[in-house]
Order: sequence, then structure tokens, then C-alpha cells
Amino acid sequence: MLSRQATRTSRLNCADRGDGKCVTASVVDVRPAVADLCCGMGGLSLAATQLGMRVLVGVDVNATVVRTFVNNFPEAKVLEGSITSRKVIERCSLELTPLNGKSSPFVILSGPPCQGFSAAGPRNAADPRNQVFVAVARAVVQLKPHCALLENVSMLLADKHSGRRKKFEKTLHAGGYYVRHVLLDAADFGVPQRRKRAFFLISRIKLDEQEIREKLDQLKQPVLNVAASLRGLPVPAVRPDDYDDEKDYDCIPNHFAMCHSKRVMNKIAAIEPGTGPMSYRRLHPSRPSNTLFSGHRAPPAHFSEPRSITVREAARLQGFPDSFRVYGSFANQMEQVTNAVPPPLARAVLRVLADLSGVAVQ
Repeated sequence: MLSRQATRTSRLNCADRGDGKCVTASVVDVRPAVADLCCGMGGLSLAATQLGMRVLVGVDVNATVVRTFVNNFPEAKVLEGSITSRKVIERCSLELTPLNGKSSPFVILSGPPCQGFSAAGPRNAADPRNQVFVAVARAVVQLKPHCALLENVSMLLADKHSGRRKKFEKTLHAGGYYVRHVLLDAADFGVPQRRKRAFFLISRIKLDEQEIREKLDQLKQPVLNVAASLRGLPVPAVRPDDYDDEKDYDCIPNHFAMCHSKRVMNKIAAIEPGTGPMSYRRLHPSRPSNTLFSGHRAPPAHFSEPRSITVREAARLQGFPDSFRVYGSFANQMEQVTNAVPPPLARAVLRVLADLSGVAVQ
């Protein structure tokens, strides 16, 4: 579709030719183009669009996150599959062919699965998902973007993962790219959550580490607390038994409460804000949230209501706008949100990478 390519057409009025006939002229779309590999529900892509970039391609192996991504980035071509697959990368290349490396800058984004590295997961060095990290490097070399940004958990910077990082960097160096990494806390960039993440800035230009940090320091924001971030949300209704993620319930999307028993509600009510077990740990209104997790851990409890937070509240704690709708079952929606890259944090790092790599953004 032309809306996903590097050019668009516009109709000139008849007077422009002087012969009574209209002509069609091509107008080059110079906005930086994006391919998001391991896109998840789209935290990195949302950051890119907020900077004026256009998302052309998204890739993920998870069918549910693909649904969320498709609905929030309707102009992108979304491929369901693994970037470890040569065929998937070849399909990406075909979708990007209209760019020809000329009409506009091209950027790769990626947030590969982190369960094998995360301190909250099994931390299995042999986890096959760990292979995706190096597969991103191979994809960058093959697709040849102007620059690329990869996000993952802070544990990836631990010494025990140094061998995998060296392989990652060696692959990129062989393809003509340089790599710098930074460790950042989302709470320093306008996200109401303490969430440390590693970012790998990949460019054809050898970036100066000190300059990266100085530019990031300039983009830091005052700490945002939980109460401020959730302000304006109504008390949610309990999620209906026949909940349909496609249905319009005439309310803010994804803002339904879990159906707690009276016993669980009493248990939550007895917990002081800012304290509690990992399950039903209660948020503190005047602080940022702790890192959001999903899986076997229940989402944190609201600071003033005896319930777990809603998916919409979790999305706000990640820095997503209310217009961003999440699809899937309730449990899967929460998993998607808590696994996502916080857009305000990603936006700051991507802005710095683009600036230092010569890619113009808003």
C-alpha cells in the first residue's frame, strides 16, 4: 500500500498545467521509517511515532500481541513469526524494498524476549529465547538500517552474559556498525515506575558515550508518582463474565476490575500502601510504582481501593496513553502491558540515537 511506502501522490489542480488537464505528482515522504522486530504490543513503535517516524513493519512470534499491534498501527505490515527465521527477515526486506536506502532514513527497533535474562524469570542461560538477542544483530546487518535501538532487562549487562554480548557486538561490527549501551531507569524520564532497562544504541557512526549520557540527562523529567498518573480514571466496573476484547463498553478501554472475593478484598484493604507481599503489593500514591511484573505474580493493588489495578492503570504506569487499546484475555493483556517498553523512556533514548546518527525527528 502506498501509505506504507516512501512516496505518496497528490492531485495538482488543472491550472498548474495550463492545458485544462490535471496531473499527478509524487511527493517524497521523508519521515524516518521503522521496522520493529520483536515488536510486542508496540511500546518502541509508539515512541517512534511520537517522534514523527512511520512504522512500516512489525514482527512478533506471539499471535496475541500481533493483534494488539495491528490495531494500534494499522498502516504497518505485521508479520507473525520469529526473527531467527531467515524467511521472516527476507519478508521484512521485501516490505522495505521501496525505501531503497535513499528516500528516507530507516531505523530498526527491537525488544527481544527477556525471560532468559530477567531476574524475575528462570534466568536459564540455555533458554532458546536468548538466541533472539544475537538474531537481532544478524537482522540489522542484513536489513542495513541507518541506526538501530535494542532494549532488554538490566541483567543482560551482567558479567555472566558477557559472552553473548560479545557475539552480538562482533556480528554488528562485522556488518559495519558500532554499539554503545546504557542502563536507565524509566522513572527518570516521566514514567511513574521504577524500571531499569538496558538499551543498545547501534549506528554506522561511532557514538561518544559521554555525549550520549549528556543528551539523555537533558531529557530527564521530574519523578511522577502513582496518584498523579492514575488521576482522572473512574472507579472501574468488574469485568463481565462474557468480556469481549473487541466490544465497545462505552468506557475507557481496558479499564475493568478483577472479580475479587470478599476475603481477598479484605486482605488488600488491610495492607498499608507501599507494603505487602509480592502478590497484592499495594501501590503508594506519592511514589512511583515498583517494576510491574506479570505471570504468576498478581498485579499490584490500588493504593486506595481494595483491588488489583486494571490493565488501563498498568498501561498508565508504563506511560501508554488511554487511546492505546490492548487486545486478548485479561491475563494476557496484563502480560503484554507489563512486558512492554515504556514509551516515554524509549522516546528519550531513540531521540538521542537519531540525533547522533543524523536522523531527523520531531
